[in-house]
Amino acid sequence: MSQALAGTVSQDFLRLIEKVSNVVHKISGNRLGDKQAYMVETRVKKRMMELGLKTPDEYFKYIDQNLDHESYILVGLITTHHTFFFREFPHFEILKNKLPELIAGVKKRGDKNLYIWSAACSRGHEVYSLAMFLDFYLPQIDPTISFKILGTDIDGESVKIAANGVYHYNEIKEIPMNFLGTHWAKGTGEISMYSKVKPSIKLKCEFKPGNLLKIFEAVKDQKFDVIFCRNVFIYFEASQIESISKDLLARLHPHGIYFSGISEPLSGMKLEIQSIGPSAYIHKQAATTTASLPVGSAKNVIPLRPAVSSVVPVNIPPQILKVMCVDDSPSILTLLKKVLTPEFGFEVVATAINGKDAMEKLKNLKVDLMTLDIHMPEMDGVTYLEKNHNSSHPPVMIISSASRSDSDTAMKAFKFGASDFVEKPALANLEERGEEIRTKLRSLAGSVYRKVAISSFDTENQKKIVIGSPERKIRIITGSLSDMDAMKLFFKDLDNSQPPTLIFFEGQGEILEGIVKEYQKDFKKNIHHLDSVDQKLEVNHIYFVDFKKHFSGITKKYSSTPHSILVFGNISTHAAKQVSEWRGGEILLEDLGEKGNLKNPLKSRAQDVVPATSFPYMSCRFLGSK
Repeated sequence: MSQALAGTVSQDFLRLIEKVSNVVHKISGNRLGDKQAYMVETRVKKRMMELGLKTPDEYFKYIDQNLDHESYILVGLITTHHTFFFREFPHFEILKNKLPELIAGVKKRGDKNLYIWSAACSRGHEVYSLAMFLDFYLPQIDPTISFKILGTDIDGESVKIAANGVYHYNEIKEIPMNFLGTHWAKGTGEISMYSKVKPSIKLKCEFKPGNLLKIFEAVKDQKFDVIFCRNVFIYFEASQIESISKDLLARLHPHGIYFSGISEPLSGMKLEIQSIGPSAYIHKQAATTTASLPVGSAKNVIPLRPAVSSVVPVNIPPQILKVMCVDDSPSILTLLKKVLTPEFGFEVVATAINGKDAMEKLKNLKVDLMTLDIHMPEMDGVTYLEKNHNSSHPPVMIISSASRSDSDTAMKAFKFGASDFVEKPALANLEERGEEIRTKLRSLAGSVYRKVAISSFDTENQKKIVIGSPERKIRIITGSLSDMDAMKLFFKDLDNSQPPTLIFFEGQGEILEGIVKEYQKDFKKNIHHLDSVDQKLEVNHIYFVDFKKHFSGITKKYSSTPHSILVFGNISTHAAKQVSEWRGGEILLEDLGEKGNLKNPLKSRAQDVVPATSFPYMSCRFLGSK
């Protein structure tokens, strides 16, 4: 364990992180280093919470006792950023723009299929991404042309996984919604969190083992229109890369395209190729031929078929996409500005803190795309869409703490015009999720208004949050009198199956009874002054409590009770210490902006930092899972 790693993660998690990293490496081959340590710790904490385990030692023992089952859970939990659907989306944009020329080549040789080879297909994400992509765009250009995709990889186990075509819910939901279609079937029972690819695209995909150093054994002399060989050359020497590329190019049709990883350019090598984009190449001879054709030549361009209103036309988006980000979390807005930069083809030209603010700013501003939160004050995201989304509105992607599978929120957003959805990650992981955010936004760029066809994946995964046995759970709130307006909004958004809620105040013990009387009507709930730890707590009731007098006693009495702790505003160091000692539950902090969050003494213990408007949903989701 390096000194650098020891300084980035909690000391009590060091041994567990090493254990998890070794388990993941043994199965997937992915070597997790010091830079990934904090990410591993964050995801392991979430897994521990799901299992109801309180300490790293408990989870360490659990892994040993359930190694076969838990190993694959950890691989799915930890390695989704190593291989995922629609990775390096700029390559898909290049492919989209070149499809007319590729189809011309297919027709010229008298064929009806576009042939694609994924030469380092790993677990199949790239192959199925290409299949969904081509199934979406080819019918718009020429419905008489189909496709066949070959996926090869040196790892036989990865090839088996790819051929099986089963992926975790968390991986499928990262696919841009316009490509999902009806291609995925939800599992049932013990595999309900998994989806399997349907024959609509699977029958067009083939998988088999293949060594890049022995290409002939895998494909013989077969020719392809497009070859992907990405994010694998880091394991080879320069001479090997050049040799492999020559073998691949020998199997590329004259007007075909060859893609290497964006971080693996082939410049400086002795290859007869011409660059057409980042790590995208064509034969040098084809580049000369294309350049000599007259503009508008039928051999060079195939006009698009008229697109029906429910289909996104194949348009070329502007080089830099202008984005408006709407969210009441100052921290999320700051991080989105870091994710959506000109380096990646985006510019955040405006931000808004709620739907009303967005309405006003759009009157004098033209943007290409919008990101929209759901839970916001004054006007939430769903209401904004219902009132404002129309044929002239830019495409909208939801970025929210609400779950995509929550039918009461995500489905309404889709109904009123949202085109895609990203579940807002913890602040610590937002930049890590940047590629998913950018990919989904770019997939929407240049689209025209259409009625969103909700995918079968989404309809099959709908569920409603219900807190079962609320009498066996408890919700804790800390705050001050200045937070009362935010608290009133919190209770307004809750249904009538809530656990007892205790609101702890510091330094207000002598006047709590008077505060209860003053706010009884405003809260429109049963409110009581709790003056004894032994007082019976009732479902759907709220209790105002003196922190100094009773917090310690409450934690002892309800130490093993599932609990959600919500911290409105600031909290004193003394109170934070006591709150942090109550283990096994969830702690959410109100987002007070970058500077305010850094000063919060509970920051290292909290599961997330979110706007207070997200507290109702996130607290209910946690308690509903217990």
